[in-house]
Amino acid sequence: MGNKAKDIIIPKEKGVFRTVFLYVGQGDATLLIIPEGEKFKYVLIDTNNDKKNEGIDIQRLLKDLLGDNSLDVFINTHPHDDHLVGIKAIHEKVGVAEIWHSGHKPGKDHDDAYKEMQEVIKNIGKSNEYILFGTNDLNKIRDSDKETEVIKKIGDVDFQVFSPAEYVADDVQDEDQETRYKRIHEHCAVIRFSYGNDTSKNHVMITGDSDKTAWKEHITDYHKDNLPAKVLSASHHGSRTFFKTDEDDEEPFEKHIKKIKPQYVVISAPKKTESKHDHPHDDAIKLYENHVEKDNIFHQGKNRICVIVDIKSDGTLSVKTDSELVKEYKFKDGDDTKNESKSYKNIGIVTTRLDTKPMG
Repeated sequence: MGNKAKDIIIPKEKGVFRTVFLYVGQGDATLLIIPEGEKFKYVLIDTNNDKKNEGIDIQRLLKDLLGDNSLDVFINTHPHDDHLVGIKAIHEKVGVAEIWHSGHKPGKDHDDAYKEMQEVIKNIGKSNEYILFGTNDLNKIRDSDKETEVIKKIGDVDFQVFSPAEYVADDVQDEDQETRYKRIHEHCAVIRFSYGNDTSKNHVMITGDSDKTAWKEHITDYHKDNLPAKVLSASHHGSRTFFKTDEDDEEPFEKHIKKIKPQYVVISAPKKTESKHDHPHDDAIKLYENHVEKDNIFHQGKNRICVIVDIKSDGTLSVKTDSELVKEYKFKDGDDTKNESKSYKNIGIVTTRLDTKPMG
């Protein structure tokens, strides 16, 4: 009997950096297969359980993929349920060696999945917890004390953390519970992964749910020379909040996407009619189409697809879609979904009080 996860996800050719945008319904989950010499490291960015919209059962897929091995790193861009639900089940199923996260601490009304992540961190030990802060340096994150800077190279791929800015993290943590909740997308991790040789590299940008405020006030001007990425994950499931403060915003922000210059955009969302938040938003799609060819914008939920991006050691990049993983690993009737993600209310953008400090 074949193993779809291994057959589809593991590159046949050594030295290939593969990014698999997994379809998980109303949520996000991106699997990185990172070359390390002749072997691979496995990194999962965000996770979600969405049986209603035929999302992939990440726990079952990872068990097939990893067997008796553990996930090398789990990265959480921000602790919303649809980016974090299932982390405890993943750890129980295959094990997680390290957890990297934004450092955002939600209020008690929004912290169910966050508590599970904290349980896993307690289990693996604080020495395997790392915090993400914006930096100009490659492969730099911080120890769990949020102060000690460390270089954490993952295999042969480089990464750079653009967000959250340290001053944003400091500012947000001093706010009351409800304001922290409203600013969670401003305090969201944004990471670019790079691979190739000295003369030719290509990049994949992971944006989580980062919003207009994060990009306009903290990321774009500071990191402008390092922003180009051929593949861009559409922030917030194709929400307008990447460009606008709200639907009536007549001055959409587009400076960031002009700097990123993506050739491909991946939208992790179910069909618009299935999304409780109407994702992806029509006005956001039109704005993406100002910068990316329509055929290169992949809405995963529309046709129940995963998107696979390969970068070879010479920097050559290719993109393809796959429907087999969803067919094989989508939740089935009778599956236990007690940890299924809940809907969350719409979040308005709250402009930070601090907008002139340098990035940490």
